[in-house]
Amino acid sequence: MTLKKYGFLATLALTAMLAACGDKEEAMESKQPAESSTSEVQTTAEEKIVTDQLGREVTVPGKIERVVTGGILPYFSTWYVATNSTKEIVGMHPNSYNAAKNSILAKISPDVLKAETSFIQNGEVNVEELMKVNPQLYVEIATDENSINKITEAGIPVVAVKAIDAAAAEPLATFNSWLTLTSQMAGTTERADRFLEEGKKVQAELDTKLKDVATQDKPRALILFMHNDKSITVGGKNFFGNQWLNATGAVDVAENDVQGKKEVNMEQIYAWNPDIIYITNFTETQPADLLENKVNGQDWSQIKAVQEGKVYKIPLGIYRWFPPSGDAPLMLKWMAQKNHPTQFDYKIEDEIKTYYKDFYEFDVTDEEIHSILNPSSDAAKY
Repeated sequence: MTLKKYGFLATLALTAMLAACGDKEEAMESKQPAESSTSEVQTTAEEKIVTDQLGREVTVPGKIERVVTGGILPYFSTWYVATNSTKEIVGMHPNSYNAAKNSILAKISPDVLKAETSFIQNGEVNVEELMKVNPQLYVEIATDENSINKITEAGIPVVAVKAIDAAAAEPLATFNSWLTLTSQMAGTTERADRFLEEGKKVQAELDTKLKDVATQDKPRALILFMHNDKSITVGGKNFFGNQWLNATGAVDVAENDVQGKKEVNMEQIYAWNPDIIYITNFTETQPADLLENKVNGQDWSQIKAVQEGKVYKIPLGIYRWFPPSGDAPLMLKWMAQKNHPTQFDYKIEDEIKTYYKDFYEFDVTDEEIHSILNPSSDAAKY
């Protein structure tokens, strides 16, 4: 396989990810990060030492063949991006598994569906069940100290990964740090470089087209993170959605009122009155639920975005596009086009087809592209 130089974005405002520590959907997206460390010291052919994102030196096998991923929900897809394989993923969080089952990755690399999930019980890691999976390496969200400690005490190397780089002004900063660390552990830096460079390229293209757009000409957008008839949770500053919006030429209506994510009421939604509403894949709500005013006790018909039909479900490709994923350059293109359709006049279906062929060596069908762009509510269940 010939690998070209490509890669991922390192200049956006995405502060990546759902922190599934405690509540499963959250853990990936709403934790505040510190700087990630990617230094590595080679020891022997049988093992190496990596510095994880808590600054701990962790000894890992020189050849990693059995990986389990916990509350850092999207991480399994990062492993695929870095290595072109999922056969090493022998266990993952049930919420991750559900996303994988409903993703195109299940077709590209069906080994991902062989992963065990039974070691997560009542939201916690059951060490006895985990030992049955026989992992060489466990990857956990950096904020879950309890899981990190008890798994380490069981003799399993644990690499801690931060869910979101809130300090960075780029949406891909978090994913890039994961990809770099993973490529060091797996010894696959050339593949990772392709993605990192592609990200930079796409962001530069967006920046060029958006540099002269005045703030008053940018759409005012809202990220609906979690939603049902009893609760409305939105994303704001220092959260993935805020970075995506900033990077693609939109104004985040919640930016000055919400740090991370926050539950709000309809009165607040009316006050913001966004031009566009984006719905994540961490909730079962679909655009039609708002557009057709189907939600009991909530009247969305008064909102400008609903009145103008500008309510969109964020896609799901090899993973959910809201947190960091290998499809991040596509997320940038998709959202930029929704925010500024006249300036970004490409056909997003063609962009997806080309990207999947170039980076995943996969010929995605028109039907599969439709599924990526219109993910089902099932993908949010766990």
